[in-house]
Amino acid sequence: MPWLITFDMFKAGSLIMMTEREIVLSRLQDKIQRLGEAKIDLAAQVVRMKEELESLYKINRELQSQVAELSEKLNENIVATSLPVADTEHFRLATKQRISDLVKEIDDCIALLNK
Repeated sequence: MPWLITFDMFKAGSLIMMTEREIVLSRLQDKIQRLGEAKIDLAAQVVRMKEELESLYKINRELQSQVAELSEKLNENIVATSLPVADTEHFRLATKQRISDLVKEIDDCIALLNK
């Protein structure tokens, strides 16, 4: 096997000779170390994203609940405003009759006062 000498292998005034295989293994170990660190970082990121997702699901459920409540209120208002149309006509006629009765009573009182 050929011997490779790199500058970072110079230690305490003595030259450390490494084989090509040892250099490849050293680089591989460094890469594995970096992959492990990246995995830990990504795992932490996954945890944060899951927490954020759960928070968004909670907000979504609350908004859906509000939409359901508002839809129910809207339907109640639609029903409440559509039903009195028939009642309004009846109420209008009853009020007109009551006013007529009151006017007659006032006329009778005025007539009595004029006697």
